[in-house]
Amino acid sequence: MEKFIRGKKYTEQEYIELSIEEMRKSISEHSDKTDPKVGAVLVDSNGAYFDKAHRGELRLGDHGEFTAIERKNANQNLSGYTIYTTLEPCVKRNFPKMGCSYRIINARISKVVIGHEDPDPSVATEGIKLLQKAGIEVDFYERKYEKIIASENKEFFKEAKERAEKVKVQEINSSVDPIENIVFDYQLSDLSEEAQITMINQMNLPFKFGSDAYHSYLQKMSLIKIDKETGISKPTGLGLLLLASDPTLHFPQARIKFTIRNKNDDPIFKDFQGPLILIPKKIEEYLEFVFPKGFSRSSFQRTESAEVSETAVLEVIMNALVHRDYSIEGARIMVDIDDDKIEVSSPGVPLCSVEKLNNYSAPSVSRNAKIAHIFFQMGFVEERGFGLEELSKLEDYGLPKPKFLLDESILKTILYRNVELKDSKVQKSELPGLAVLQEHEKLTVSEFVKISNIPERSARRYLNGLVTNNLALKEGKHYILIN
Repeated sequence: MEKFIRGKKYTEQEYIELSIEEMRKSISEHSDKTDPKVGAVLVDSNGAYFDKAHRGELRLGDHGEFTAIERKNANQNLSGYTIYTTLEPCVKRNFPKMGCSYRIINARISKVVIGHEDPDPSVATEGIKLLQKAGIEVDFYERKYEKIIASENKEFFKEAKERAEKVKVQEINSSVDPIENIVFDYQLSDLSEEAQITMINQMNLPFKFGSDAYHSYLQKMSLIKIDKETGISKPTGLGLLLLASDPTLHFPQARIKFTIRNKNDDPIFKDFQGPLILIPKKIEEYLEFVFPKGFSRSSFQRTESAEVSETAVLEVIMNALVHRDYSIEGARIMVDIDDDKIEVSSPGVPLCSVEKLNNYSAPSVSRNAKIAHIFFQMGFVEERGFGLEELSKLEDYGLPKPKFLLDESILKTILYRNVELKDSKVQKSELPGLAVLQEHEKLTVSEFVKISNIPERSARRYLNGLVTNNLALKEGKHYILIN
């Protein structure tokens, strides 16, 4: 990589790639665990290159952002500067150290561009929200760079998630995100037992319902917290959204409204409410009745016209549930379906730009990281993100790419429906799952999941697609390759 000259302007892409190059130089200080690789680049208020740093560059254990701000430029006025950092700045460090988010705030840096959110699902986006609360502009690297950072930090990310599952929270403090604070008018008895058991089973949590270990997990994920005055555990707003028997008593906006219109019939209206944990299954069952048989990503069936599948619509709705802003009162998720398109309206300005959504380069960062983690573990979303890679594939079936529009504080996703099916790019030999079944010849869904490491919902869809296309037979729980 070329030598960067202080005071010279470079492109954002060059600053991002420089931060990744610095990241790769990171020096670990531990032998018993993997430390994160972090690179940081400072850009002055005129957009010109100023400095760079990486973890452990000047002293073992020093974070990349701290090295750039404090070690190298303690006497420099950084007001109005931008910092590019490959990993979300930390919020907490062992006393007397200070989290990098606070150092950025104190340095009066005006913009932070982040490569990847914190891999620990219990603290992810805390740094982002703290920076935004301080009035700092936050932006993100494109998805392709996010993947590079994740790959370089693969072992650290894995260990961070494992530690997150084991840690038992002893003292619960007020959260950066108000939705994660206690709702004092509610008790644990207001949480749905069905929703909690469903979450335990689908996430394969190693806890029994009602056990101390289970309640510790709920605390760690900020679904419940301890009232310091009474010592009694109570639900947080987040816990109510996910698990309460009726979240709309506290969050009237936590509803999904369907409106279905066609040329020959009166409009059909349908509302969904209840614990978020239970909503996906209800909507999935409803969509099976809404969409006619035809070309479908779930069946890969060829007809004279292509019809966007209920699977694609479900993906968009699930992402709306995960990423919407639940603090906006009176704003529900709206799903409007007519003969030409499906429009899903999600309250809240997305964390990344609409431009990045429309060119399918958006990162997988979520406003509600804990909901994203739980939904991903339960198989409700394909990956922790907007599922853009899946949606972009609709173009391969002769359908226009979905469009994203921002209407004030409402993000609208538009999926287009019936399109003439002419030269489809999809070939039977390209059907997902075929290569795996050809290698093993006979598999159950659970065996397929273990081999391919994809969510159960995708595995089941792939295998059923092979059956539809006469490439496999289903006998009991087994899918058998047709030679």
